[in-house]
Amino acid sequence: MLNEDGGILIKTAEPDVSANVSTVPRMLLRVAEKCRKPDAFKVKRGEWVNVSTEEFLLRVEELSLALMGLGVKPGDRIAIMSENRLEWAIADYAVLSVGAITVPIYPTLSPPQVEVLILDSEPELIFVSTAELLGKLLSIRHRLHARYLVAFEPNAGNAEIMTLETLYEMGQQSMEHCPGEFQRKACAVGCDDVATIIYTSGTTGVPKGAMLTHRNLISNVLATSQRLPLLPSDVNLSFLPLSHIFQRHVDYASFYAGSTIAYAESIGSVVEDMAAVRPTFAAGVPRFFEKMYARVLSQISRGPAIRRAIFNKAVRIGRAYVRTGKKTLAYCVADRMVFDAIRERLGGRLRFFISGGAALDREVAEFFWAVGLPVCEGYGLTETSPVVTLNGPAAARIGSVGRVVGDQELQIAEDGEILVRGSNIMKGYYKMPEETAEALEGGWFHTGDIGEIDPDGFLRITDRKKDLIVTSSGKNVAPQPIENRLKLIPYFENVVLVGDRRKFIAALIAPNYAALAAYARQHGIAFKTQAELIQKPEIYDLAMNEIQRHTQDLSEFEKIKKLAFLDSEFSVDGGELTPTLKIRRFTIERKYRAAIDQLYDCSGAL
Repeated sequence: MLNEDGGILIKTAEPDVSANVSTVPRMLLRVAEKCRKPDAFKVKRGEWVNVSTEEFLLRVEELSLALMGLGVKPGDRIAIMSENRLEWAIADYAVLSVGAITVPIYPTLSPPQVEVLILDSEPELIFVSTAELLGKLLSIRHRLHARYLVAFEPNAGNAEIMTLETLYEMGQQSMEHCPGEFQRKACAVGCDDVATIIYTSGTTGVPKGAMLTHRNLISNVLATSQRLPLLPSDVNLSFLPLSHIFQRHVDYASFYAGSTIAYAESIGSVVEDMAAVRPTFAAGVPRFFEKMYARVLSQISRGPAIRRAIFNKAVRIGRAYVRTGKKTLAYCVADRMVFDAIRERLGGRLRFFISGGAALDREVAEFFWAVGLPVCEGYGLTETSPVVTLNGPAAARIGSVGRVVGDQELQIAEDGEILVRGSNIMKGYYKMPEETAEALEGGWFHTGDIGEIDPDGFLRITDRKKDLIVTSSGKNVAPQPIENRLKLIPYFENVVLVGDRRKFIAALIAPNYAALAAYARQHGIAFKTQAELIQKPEIYDLAMNEIQRHTQDLSEFEKIKKLAFLDSEFSVDGGELTPTLKIRRFTIERKYRAAIDQLYDCSGAL
């Protein structure tokens, strides 16, 4: 129906599944009562081993009581800097059961980036997994105010660092002297208490800590569980970073359903881990599906001609089935002869995948649906806890990101921006009242994305209102701060970063020909024209070396992997610049589309 201001309003109300599950600690207690199993978790310790619900709950209780013993109070911030592992989940549930706030920190961040987040959140205690990550913290230790550093691994610490085992022992003693204290504290946590602060970079590059309450998290878990019902017999392979709300949400939903959670050994071992643990579902970002698709095609291309012909024919039949919904005899043959083998390599039990973080290419999505591996694409942001819309196996539309879940409402503003409100919308940005007021203006969360809703309620993302680049791996990159750095390089007149929905970040360079010509003459590089100058490999190497020198402190996903010199400067008359000399990103990307596409052709392993 039409909203009063002319926008399109879509609302889907879904029933409250469990009124008693209002906080993460209450969800934990519900699982303890109803969903105990010997293989609640699977972890790789040389070989794959099961961890029971009982063992997990015991560790959570011990750690929670130990935190209380260290003086951790409701509302205190506790940081976790670790890769995906069982201890991450134990620490998270233990922190939340005390009423404290979990602050995840990506383990891939550089020490200066870690320092910014820790100084802003001011955690009382920091969990860190490995000796390598501990080194990052120790390099900035004198500027941190955390009272305790706790290492997950015994050999990661030193005399000044506490270990997780030490805290477990402290908790065991508290259990003997204070029986029932854990349950009392867990039940005292309120649904509107802040559960986690997750930092996300805005278009200015300034980290913003989205404060998500227990109501935000649990309402979203219950809502997505209606769209994608999970079973106690399901196995979830967890490999996306738990520092991001996407995988954390999936793991919360798995735990709530009593499904088994298997932690992948590493990102690079996911396919092998799938064959070993035989998951029934997993969440991934578009880059994961792109790489898997490319891997299959590469293997087929190296095979005999007859095998390639059979595969290509089968895929065409599969795509036809996806588009028409008609399962022909030819499809059944293709499924048995070709697609079954692909599924078996991934364990043979996958019911579906979940994709989020960025848009999934339609060709890739169709391929997975064709081979019997449905990819349920969704849309959301950190600030929305995170799922706004989601496709389900029973009702999906390829090319869309699904329909709204739970009690959410979507409004398409006059300028096409997607606005959202519902019980999953963040409380606000930590210590940023002005940014909070802007984001939640009028009682709606302003996503910064442009979209449209079809007559059946499926949302399609058509553009980005903000400049934030989201790579195909789901990484957010704020281009302006990086561009501003690179503009200081004397050989560059102007710089624009590209890479939205692409594999990596690249740069378009409007060169300073005079500076480059002077360098060439000084180093004996012969050239006759400007066009010839910017084609010289020595000039390309110079530019890349300068870029690398100016971006050493950035995370790997923010670093520039390739560049293209443009043959003309940006101008107001040419449409690349505004009258105030700000770049027009959309115009530049459209004008230089061929150069951008060439940057991502034959990109190899990047």
